[in-house]
Amino acid sequence: MKAEFEERLKNFLGGYWHQDVASTESGLQEVFMEHSTEQIRELIEIIKEFLGGPDDPSYKRSFIDYWADGVVFEDPIEWLRGILKKMSEYIHLE
Repeated sequence: MKAEFEERLKNFLGGYWHQDVASTESGLQEVFMEHSTEQIRELIEIIKEFLGGPDDPSYKRSFIDYWADGVVFEDPIEWLRGILKKMSEYIHLE
């Protein structure tokens, strides 16, 4: 199960926050245009599972930093929490 979640998270991060993406917001706009509400819900659950999982924070930071290589982070975990919040707001979960 963990490998499946990480694979989907890797695809999500690498697909929308690669080197050619102008900003975090432009990546989010692509997500919102290309995914249904149900798909966004699934991504939210994957992100929550990853952030709340038992892995060491340094592993999580490295994972996010590696796959979202188009973003300059202060803290990759906080950045992903921000993405999670915006996605939740978009589909009115918060």
